[in-house]
Amino acid sequence: MITDLAKKNDSTGRAERLSIEVTARCNRSCLQCFIRRGESQRQSLPIDLVNEIVAEGYHTNYRHLHITGGEPLLWEHLFEGIDYAFEIGYQTVFLNTNGSMLTNDICGRLGIYEGLSLSVSLDGPEVLHDHFRGAGSYSQTIRGIENALNAGIDLFIFTTVCKSLLPDLPHFANNLFKQFKGINHLVLIQLIRIKDAILDQAKELLNPDDFIQLVQIVSFLNLYGLKSYLLNDPLAGIVSKMLQMPWIQPVRPLYSDGSIFVMANFKMSLSHTSHEFDCQYSPGMIEKVLASDEYHRAVAPNKEICPSCKYNELCIDSGMVRPSESYMDMHPEVPYCKRVLNRIST
Repeated sequence: MITDLAKKNDSTGRAERLSIEVTARCNRSCLQCFIRRGESQRQSLPIDLVNEIVAEGYHTNYRHLHITGGEPLLWEHLFEGIDYAFEIGYQTVFLNTNGSMLTNDICGRLGIYEGLSLSVSLDGPEVLHDHFRGAGSYSQTIRGIENALNAGIDLFIFTTVCKSLLPDLPHFANNLFKQFKGINHLVLIQLIRIKDAILDQAKELLNPDDFIQLVQIVSFLNLYGLKSYLLNDPLAGIVSKMLQMPWIQPVRPLYSDGSIFVMANFKMSLSHTSHEFDCQYSPGMIEKVLASDEYHRAVAPNKEICPSCKYNELCIDSGMVRPSESYMDMHPEVPYCKRVLNRIST
């Protein structure tokens, strides 16, 4: 059966990854975490179901798999799931982790997979990282990064950018690439507003001026060879063009056609943070969702807000066909993207 699956479709497949949250369990309680905030349940998916989703995704022409959590290294079937994905023909597997469980043994096992990449979350210098993720977590994560690189794993660093990090970001990035020369990219994730957050969001969310400063910093990091980009944020590319600082890498938006996410509670969406459509996974649902009117509306160009915006053509040219998500800061009444671009125009 595995051979039949691998031979059934020889095309290069979809550009997007099929994302599966294999578990909502985690060994951290991070202040800024947008996953399962305020919920007590910590579900995990059974391996048979995960393999079913993986096979269904392959039949639907996915060739790139994203495994996340929670902390996926807590999922007892992780290696069995990765084995199955590669055996049936997936070209790449991308795994998110907080890095605390990346022992030499675990990294040795992960390092045998061709096509596997790993992201490790490191949220700034030690004081800031430990503030968000708990005392001692920075040293554990650093050890995990060292172990992963020593095992030859393709490694990305994921960093959540809050207002407190912004002044130290250039120094942090420079030290990071000096200390770990094998890092693929520094991937920056803008802090978002979350329900029932412990964190003082009004204090830490990036306002439009902060965002412009972030784009300037990322531009200079790339100019000096420190490979960095903002995850799922085409607004950064628009800002860099307007500032005439063309050193931002183009990225796919969160709402790209083909984005699909199956969560540990069986809900399906575009990502952890999006709620554009509401359905539960059952066998055959991936293809049905991708073909549904509800899904097409979720990824289609916006027809209510964007057409009347004076920046619409500039945004379309940069691949941004929908306004910024409403959770970017504390003032969603005017789209965040428009307020950012207005600051540059005035």
